Amino acid sequence: MNSPANLNPRPFAPRYPQLGTGPVPVSSAVDPAFFELERERIFRGMWVNLILREEDLPKPGDYFVRYLEAQDASILVVRGDDGKLRAFHNVCTHRGNQLAEEGAGHCKGFQCNFHGWTFDTRGRLAFVTDEQRFHNLDKSALGLPAVHLDTWRGFIFVNLAKRPAQTLELAMAEFNQDLKPFPFEQMVLAGRYRYAVNANWKVTMNAFQESYHGAFVHKLSVGQCISPEDPYLAVQRIKLQENGNQSVSVHLAPHDLSPAEKLAFGFGATFTQGGEAAQAVPGTAQAQVRDWGFDLNIIFPYSRINVGAGWYYVDAFWPVAHDKTVYELAYYFPMPQRASEMISQEYSKIVLRDLSREDLATNEATHRSLRSGAIRQMMLSDQEIAVRHLYHTVAARCGKELAK
Repeated sequence: MNSPANLNPRPFAPRYPQLGTGPVPVSSAVDPAFFELERERIFRGMWVNLILREEDLPKPGDYFVRYLEAQDASILVVRGDDGKLRAFHNVCTHRGNQLAEEGAGHCKGFQCNFHGWTFDTRGRLAFVTDEQRFHNLDKSALGLPAVHLDTWRGFIFVNLAKRPAQTLELAMAEFNQDLKPFPFEQMVLAGRYRYAVNANWKVTMNAFQESYHGAFVHKLSVGQCISPEDPYLAVQRIKLQENGNQSVSVHLAPHDLSPAEKLAFGFGATFTQGGEAAQAVPGTAQAQVRDWGFDLNIIFPYSRINVGAGWYYVDAFWPVAHDKTVYELAYYFPMPQRASEMISQEYSKIVLRDLSREDLATNEATHRSLRSGAIRQMMLSDQEIAVRHLYHTVAARCGKELAK
């Protein structure tokens, strides 16, 4: 069965004629040299969403370390004793040893485990062991190398460029109007998932940019949300921004509730609730989409802030190599006020986990097939225009041009 005949089957290409409708080459997803070009032209100058919020580091001395493979840099974010958040390269200015281990912690300062040089929580070099034997050592000039840090609605971003080409506010572009009103501050971290994937970051991300695959990949997890009248979940709303940002709305058909859904729906907001939500949700496309479920908001190139009725999740497709990606997801719900609400949230967490695993299950096989050279281009439908947009934007940033 095809999509409903009374609807325009190809509504998006006319809105974005610059993207064309032709096949898209697969070379950028399998070529190691192209990955190095992406690293130089895109990754090292972008604003990176660390999948971290200001409230995750509430106290002076709280810190977080993340290694960014694509930028080949370890980043240390710390709240100083003055209450200010700062970011630094996680490297001792003596001989380059890594200062802190990856993950989160709390401290009064950072001592290098190689020679004992010590830095305070503002990044200043506070103590040098056996300082008298150094020649003309100026400790004031040997603080931790600073990294640009900014926040957007509580999310922490860093930029490794010496002079960022644009502010974070400009990088967020139309999300400053469309997404900013969402009540992020009313929700708390409920958990994280992290998966290593043997596939290119774009191939991994492509599975999360369209709902054409839903009837096949997700038939076990949310098959009840797919209507016979709309078997391929034809997307009603896609908004593509000039800078590469995207927003794709997913709808879920009204359906007979399974026993688990009925229990979860009765206790609080759930992942598959969508258009059944009792209240309007600001910062979403709820009012624009029939049977709205949630919005997938991509911050170019590889992170997202995805919002639904009473929940949101943040994820990233961390590029590691041309054929390796780490997918990380953090999900947020309102703080449960009753035990029953925890049941509702647990249901949503499991659904989200299963959906992610189902999407990721296709990635490695797809990448292996593309790597074989058996096909050299992808045939994309109008429903997959967000995939097309990603490849066009990446190619343009790397000084290439895709045929239209």
